[in-house]
Amino acid sequence: MSETKEMDLNRCNASRAFDPDGPAVILGDGASIFSCELAAIWRDLGRCVVLVTDNLPATPIEGVSVVDSRSFRRRGTRWMRAGNPVLRYLERTLPRLYIHRYQKRTGRMRPESWEWYWVDHFWDSFSRARAVLAQRPSFVFGNEASGYGLATALCRGVPRILMPWGGDIYNAVESSPVVNALTTYALKHVDLVMPGSAAAAEYIPGRFGVPAARVVSVSWGADLELFRPATPSERHEFCVQHGIPDTARIVLNSRRFNPLWGASEALEACLQVCSEDHSTWFVFFGGAGSEDHVALAKLRIKTAGMQNRFVFLEGDIPLAECARAMSVAEIFLSLLQRGDMRSWSVLQATAAGGIPVIADIPEHRHMQREGFAAELFNASEPSECAAAILRLLANPERMQSIREVNREFIVTHEDSRKQMNEMLNLIDSVRNRYADNATIR
Repeated sequence: MSETKEMDLNRCNASRAFDPDGPAVILGDGASIFSCELAAIWRDLGRCVVLVTDNLPATPIEGVSVVDSRSFRRRGTRWMRAGNPVLRYLERTLPRLYIHRYQKRTGRMRPESWEWYWVDHFWDSFSRARAVLAQRPSFVFGNEASGYGLATALCRGVPRILMPWGGDIYNAVESSPVVNALTTYALKHVDLVMPGSAAAAEYIPGRFGVPAARVVSVSWGADLELFRPATPSERHEFCVQHGIPDTARIVLNSRRFNPLWGASEALEACLQVCSEDHSTWFVFFGGAGSEDHVALAKLRIKTAGMQNRFVFLEGDIPLAECARAMSVAEIFLSLLQRGDMRSWSVLQATAAGGIPVIADIPEHRHMQREGFAAELFNASEPSECAAAILRLLANPERMQSIREVNREFIVTHEDSRKQMNEMLNLIDSVRNRYADNATIR
């Protein structure tokens, strides 16, 4: 069957669900900052937004309706979700059988549990799709491919947009053939795949067999009003609050404190810098779920006798507080490697005036070709990171030059308002095709 005929058939199967004037429906994890912030941004751009989720936000999102997809589960599926011993056995066992493949393809020793977890996602996909279609949406935007991709693909008859996050398409798919099959099916059965990475847009067609015309890269950009360099008084206030001298030079690790995201290497690099440059202080984000990692890091720092020069912002802090920390940092780090996209954190910290010392990955190379300036290095080697930080601290003229170049890059390429309007325009082009087809019928 041709792609056009298949699309028309899908539309006919659920034509009553599509309303060209209906809400924009985001399908994803309601506890994730990405789902909640995207909903808030689209609301501010004048869209009627509904968030469909089975993991509700901790706090309401003003002006955004939240629908609990668990209320759309049908009777009789509980046993299939929770009690089926065969599926649970396969879920646990397949990653062990595929461990050598996973190691070879990802360069990591073992998958995280969320990477091979699929039974609940599979059964919940049907109730999630029913919840979406009940909203009579103008389109559905699936936020993350391995968990919410199948549900997005099942929303037949409405425009289906899917945004991979990175780890889902680079790592999770290598952990289990079932995860790979479900993710591949999802990517091939939506109308538009929208990764936030140019490198991912090149990778997806070859890896998953998705037509290149259906894969378009759009990053989220950075809010240039929220993410900006601190004024002297703002910097002083932050330093007083956290016991940092006004004269200190601040290095920030811009990612959550999780070894998966390079936190261990970042810590070791900062300890090396700490011992060689006594004017530097270091700020680390914690993040929910990082408590044990942060406790071990503090013990490591105390053993090194450097505890007075490290600040941890623990737990999930508001985005405005993240922006505040970024605004005072001369240098910021991002050491996540395989699976990273055009990181929101990297763009935000750059907009806030920090100098990027970041992993040498394909996406950062793409950004360099667009005019982005950064110190790239092998993120597996803390000594390379430390050397890059020390080189920059010794050369304030180069730091200022990088800051000016990156300001131009962010304003030209990564203004979030421009990026979000581009994203919505691309989605609207798909929505308009559906509306035209419905009019013809």
